Amino acid sequence: MRYEKELCFCFAIAILCFFAFLALLLLFFASSLFAQTKTTVHGNLGVENVNISIVNTPYGTSTDTKGRYELPLFDRSETVNLYYSCIGYQDTIVSLTPRQLQRDSINVSFRMRKMSYDLQEVGVSASKDFYRSASNRNIADIAFLDGKIYLLENKPKTSSMVVLDTEGVVQARKDFDQLFEKLHIDAFDDLILVGQDSCLQVYLDEKQGILPVSTFSRDDYRNKLLKIVCEYNGAYIVRTIVHDRGLYWLKFNHGKSQDFLYMKKDGTMEKPQYLCSFIDTLGYRACQSQWMKIQNEYHQAMAENFTLESIYDENGDGDPVREGESITSMSIKKAERGSPGIDLILAETPTLLGMIQWYCSMMAKKELQIVPLKVNGLLQFVGLDNREIVEIGPDFKVAKRQQMKITSGEKFFKNEFIIDKAKGKVYGLFEKDGMSYIGLYDPEAGRVGMGQKASKKIYPRVFKVHGGYAYSVFFDSGSNRGVISRMKIE
Repeated sequence: MRYEKELCFCFAIAILCFFAFLALLLLFFASSLFAQTKTTVHGNLGVENVNISIVNTPYGTSTDTKGRYELPLFDRSETVNLYYSCIGYQDTIVSLTPRQLQRDSINVSFRMRKMSYDLQEVGVSASKDFYRSASNRNIADIAFLDGKIYLLENKPKTSSMVVLDTEGVVQARKDFDQLFEKLHIDAFDDLILVGQDSCLQVYLDEKQGILPVSTFSRDDYRNKLLKIVCEYNGAYIVRTIVHDRGLYWLKFNHGKSQDFLYMKKDGTMEKPQYLCSFIDTLGYRACQSQWMKIQNEYHQAMAENFTLESIYDENGDGDPVREGESITSMSIKKAERGSPGIDLILAETPTLLGMIQWYCSMMAKKELQIVPLKVNGLLQFVGLDNREIVEIGPDFKVAKRQQMKITSGEKFFKNEFIIDKAKGKVYGLFEKDGMSYIGLYDPEAGRVGMGQKASKKIYPRVFKVHGGYAYSVFFDSGSNRGVISRMKIE
């Protein structure tokens, strides 16, 4: 009996040692994996208390008394812009590419340059920020409606909406338990908070209180609200992006085509009528060519993986092959129904899986940038990708087509228009050395060129124009607050 107890005790000790060894082994592999996915940026700047941060994020560090610093980076898949700032010194930005980030450590050392305070720089540095958020809050988005300025402020897992007047004075504030990503003003001038899973419509009541109206899904937001782009001549202008979302089958327009239609608001039309289309021809052809390769590989793999015993019995009569049909065609029918074999085919044909992943990545790319504008009683669509302009007359027919021209700063053009609804002006957005520039768009000639600098700091996380002012949104890592600066457009 005593021998059995000792044996059980030894057995228990052995099990505990085994699990302890297993835990240490897992910890070792986890730490190894963690080390492999981290890059440490370090260096010496020769100045104390220099703030180093990733542009437009609260993540960063600062230099010690000897000007040294270390900053671990965990995302190595995209370019990282490091922002170096210190009172009395010129701001500096350093970009690290994904290739550089594959190294375990990167030495970024340089000497901070002192600020030369000429009259222009004194004026800029002395100007006050338009608005600063509460501590530990960043400003995710900014919108303008009915003479008010709406802000979306975020902290972990929660959001707040703040309403300002045109001088930056807070008029109202409301906290939400949910995290929202951006503000959207739809074609009906309704204000919507857009979240990852759901959206919330809100409005400002007579007592300047923020009240929620209705909640709806993100799919409804994408598939319904974003389709109506504006109102024109008693009709709603509707945008459609057509594609078939079937399993691995051709998504006809690849998200690279957009059709515009119109529907009368008085309800006299049974269905929307066609206006015009924009097509990314190169993107369409690239996807079309790759899709043909996927189809061929797919059908060949199914013919090799399916046997006579696994063929779908269409009639349920025990005879799997109908007259005039081959084993291959019947097996393809079965696989299309999703039972079984899709996973098997993908597992045994890595080239097919690679092609599908490539195809899906092409599908996920940014959609065509089409901006609808109302110009002198006409409706104008500007295709920023293809530099194409289509004007629609009051009779809802194409009145004119022309090419859009970038007269200056073409390599700095961000392929984006910014509309100042309060002033009825449209600006092209340009970016040079991290600074935002705007140029006035001439709708008659279809021209835009790089004009004045409209941001005081590099890489604003949000940049918008309203009422003759340019608003730039930043995150100040030193004070851990969101900041809005405002600059008068001359």
